Amino acid sequence: MREIESGVITAAEASRVHGIASSVIFRWQNKYREGTLTEGPTGREKMLEKENRELKEKLGELYMQIEVLKKIQNINIVKCIAIKIYLSLVLLHMYISHCLHKQY
Repeated sequence: MREIESGVITAAEASRVHGIASSVIFRWQNKYREGTLTEGPTGREKMLEKENRELKEKLGELYMQIEVLKKIQNINIVKCIAIKIYLSLVLLHMYISHCLHKQY
């Protein structure tokens, strides 16, 4: 705001350089002129920051749960494959036994 008020840069330049909407710059400029612009975060900003932290925590927890589920799924896939192989071997054994008994 000091740079804008002193004429170092325009509000449009500040908007472009800092990636802030020009409407926000003009609102801050008015508050600056009125002496009501505060440098710290507003109550709403604090609330949004807290919500953001909580959502990041939940996202981390969900990511961990997904990883556990993937491991469980992989274990279950391996178990299914092992069962199929075992059953195939049992059937093969039964077939061979049947063929051997048939010869005698």
